[in-house]
Amino acid sequence: MQLKWMYMYMHVNQIFEDLAANNSRLFKIDYLKKQVDNELLKRVIKLALDPFTQFYIRKIPQYKQIENVNISLGEALDQLGYLSSRTYTGNKGIEHLRSILCNLPPESAKVIERIIAKDLKCGVSTSTVNEIWPGLIHEYPCMLCSGYEEKLVNKIPFPAYVQLKMDGMRFNAIVRSGEVEYRSRNGKEINILGFLDDEFKTMAGNIDMVFDGELLVKQNGQILDRQTGNGILNKASKGTIKEDEASLVNATVWDAIPYEYFMEGYYDRKYQERFSYLTVQVSKLTSDKVKVVPNNIVNNADEANDLFAKYFADGEEGIILKDVEGIWENKRSKSQIKYKGELECDLKIVGLEEGAGKYQGKLGALLVESSDGILKVSVGSGLTDEDRINLNTTTILGKVIAVKYNARIKNKQGEESLFLPIFIELREDKTEADSSELIK
Repeated sequence: MQLKWMYMYMHVNQIFEDLAANNSRLFKIDYLKKQVDNELLKRVIKLALDPFTQFYIRKIPQYKQIENVNISLGEALDQLGYLSSRTYTGNKGIEHLRSILCNLPPESAKVIERIIAKDLKCGVSTSTVNEIWPGLIHEYPCMLCSGYEEKLVNKIPFPAYVQLKMDGMRFNAIVRSGEVEYRSRNGKEINILGFLDDEFKTMAGNIDMVFDGELLVKQNGQILDRQTGNGILNKASKGTIKEDEASLVNATVWDAIPYEYFMEGYYDRKYQERFSYLTVQVSKLTSDKVKVVPNNIVNNADEANDLFAKYFADGEEGIILKDVEGIWENKRSKSQIKYKGELECDLKIVGLEEGAGKYQGKLGALLVESSDGILKVSVGSGLTDEDRINLNTTTILGKVIAVKYNARIKNKQGEESLFLPIFIELREDKTEADSSELIK
């Protein structure tokens, strides 16, 4: 009991520092269990991780603490309500945040910075938090495709849709009461400076709608490669994108869900009807900044395979086979199946390995693992010289990266690993790594 109370009186920021210092998920769970009655910590975590609580400021303004601070961390959390409710916006919102930070002790100000960034920076995910405090963080709705399995393909009724698998950043355009906001697949705000607002307002009309698709970056009529394009889109996730970069952002969409059903996580309208509605709404646009995903009708699995082979030969990533009668649901759907030419997975960074030779003093490899810690691998191939400098910091621990590989194997120690892993990119739009069950 005495140990529990000792934990209770620790400063919230110190708790995050302790959590960041140990990469073990089991350690984090055990540590947080000792904090289960800490209501202030619980409140901070909810504000930071809840995807439906936004503060509409991504960059921390410069500030200097005054000598005699006069508000507590709890009072500061109350004051953040003026930002989340949009009572204070623009310059007024920035000045309000600056005032909060100036009137707090340094440790408390750091907590506010974590909340505004929507990142606790300690490797604690939403699933871990909900394991300690069930239901504390509302899961952001997202329908995912199933990986290719012949038995799943055999259950798809034909004719069916085949759509090109896009190679950008998954997003939602959410239109409510005539206003548009953009979210990543985990609910994180994407700020593209309003460049697509008019298009999505036109598409929604007078209905609160959520459009699902992928953001791509196009320059001189050509879609930029994934690493370059997503590098720009990651700036939108961080709130540091510039106007000339945001002006290059385009969208490809493949679904439309009324907002109320999106929030419920279930919409029983057939996909064929949803896609038809989406196609009509996009046809109303006068610009080509938002397009419908390339779509084909196939009558059997052989035709789907032929289209996959054609797209892959053309340098595309793959296809999605979709049941025309499939519903929309907040889960990994068996009515949409992903075909990919190369294996890829998302893994969590748990450590850094220093380089040797010309990379001495720089990052040599990232130590990564699946969400359940079963699959582990060191990834050095694919890192650029810039990556080896910029990623060589403990602040990326707990972040997720995309990894391309040839096969799943067992290493010399008999542990689950990957053969020829190659770094693709840092996934700023994702906080959860793939579990070992999802990695083929």
